[in-house]
Amino acid sequence: MEEDPDSGNPAGNAPAFWEQRRLCLEHAGDLIASAQRVLANDSGYPNIAYHLAVLAVEEIGKAGMLAARGIVKGALDPSWMEKRLNNHVWKFMWAVWSPSLSGGKIDPKSFEEARRFAEDIHARRMAGLYVNSSEDSAIAPPRDAVRLDQVTSLLNFAKAGLELETARGAPVQSEERDELLEWFFETVDDDVGQKRLFSQSFIQRHEEFGGDTRSWVRWARDEFRKIAEQERELLHRELSRQAGEPGKGKPKWLVKVRVQTASHSLRQKTLNFWNNRIDAVKLRAVGNQNSELMLEMILNDHVKIEQVFDFGLAFSKTYLAMLNIGTAGFFWYELSGQEETYYQSIQDLEAPNMKVSIGRADGLWREWSPEHPGKPRRQREALQEPHLNIAIMCLAAFASMPDLEAEPIFGPYIQGLTFLSKSDLHLSTANPARDAFVTALRRAMHKFGDLESENASLLPALHRIMEPIIREEAHRNQVFASLEGPGRGSKSGAVTAKRAADLYLALVPRRLWPEFAKRASHYVRSMQPLE
Repeated sequence: MEEDPDSGNPAGNAPAFWEQRRLCLEHAGDLIASAQRVLANDSGYPNIAYHLAVLAVEEIGKAGMLAARGIVKGALDPSWMEKRLNNHVWKFMWAVWSPSLSGGKIDPKSFEEARRFAEDIHARRMAGLYVNSSEDSAIAPPRDAVRLDQVTSLLNFAKAGLELETARGAPVQSEERDELLEWFFETVDDDVGQKRLFSQSFIQRHEEFGGDTRSWVRWARDEFRKIAEQERELLHRELSRQAGEPGKGKPKWLVKVRVQTASHSLRQKTLNFWNNRIDAVKLRAVGNQNSELMLEMILNDHVKIEQVFDFGLAFSKTYLAMLNIGTAGFFWYELSGQEETYYQSIQDLEAPNMKVSIGRADGLWREWSPEHPGKPRRQREALQEPHLNIAIMCLAAFASMPDLEAEPIFGPYIQGLTFLSKSDLHLSTANPARDAFVTALRRAMHKFGDLESENASLLPALHRIMEPIIREEAHRNQVFASLEGPGRGSKSGAVTAKRAADLYLALVPRRLWPEFAKRASHYVRSMQPLE
């Protein structure tokens, strides 16, 4: 196939992605020129020039990805890269790493180095673009995130990468399928396969091949096949295994569940209060916003592989229910992403420079994030050890209840949490959430002897129970405001109903602790009732 060596444009009926590749390189050149102009006109904004340089490298990386599609005849299906073309870190990493693909050579060590380098560059770019508003971040202007020497170095790298990719030209499609290279691309594109392929043991074996990368890829493909066969054998063995006896088995499964909270700010030091007392599940703070945690649950060998999903789901719901009760907050698997707004932007055509921001101020986070005097915005309350202490006591009290006794109470409670997590601008589920929490409260009060029947008048009984704790009747009325009547109202009504249910369910273990303590030893190593 002939091509114009000056333009890098393939002649004839070239595939569309080759033209896309040419445009990527052309745009990268424009971005590099723009970054140089920013520095030439005013060197006081290296962060802006840095951002432009990163974009240039990403376009070079995209051009490299498009070129990779032309290396192998059987790799023309674009689906393998479509997932990556919007991934900033991946495109930058590809620009750093792809030169090693020249001539079919693949360096696995440089892949991991390029990935880490790309992540560092992306983090600096983000720090130079936006003011960090997280609670624990240092207050610093974005322009201070990037030094002049850093943007100069990146610009030089971008110019060198552009020259290299342009000189390489558009790829010439092979007339024969290269199955090894196809397998490599497919494996690198899979997150699990990528981690295994570039693990320490595989990289070490690459060194043993003395740089013969093609032989290494062939060996790796055979190893993947062996591992797949071993996994099939293990699965068959597991399916035929006799389950252990409940309560007498050994740890078998570790299930990790990511949880979000709209109500509390998390610290690992506080979560360790729980971890020091509970063996079956650990709480780990994750993410950088102090609003997510990981439930790490241990299931014993009485649970067979086909039961792991359902057991893990049931146990995680139990632990989440106790966290919600103990904190009177909101913890769930995921939160709605469009509670307050739905649009990308709004612009006044008559005043294009005016920033327009319109939304509904009724997101879940507002229900638990009060305004603090002297602080510019609402802040979530910090999770504290007393919250976890209540949650642990609730776990000890309620988790050992027979299913026939627990389900009528906690089934509706879990439904209420689910409804609240799904409520957004497009579908209001506040009313069914409120009704579910009221049902859970009524059934709990009837179960524990504080309500004659599930349909009895609720407020007099609640006032009688809560008076020693909430002495002012006006304050009690505020807590119980949404518990009777049709419940047609806002999300606040559902949250108020949840708080009332939480308050009552948190009192039950303290009142009935001697009874619960007899059957709680396998949940809690050392626990005393609340003072």
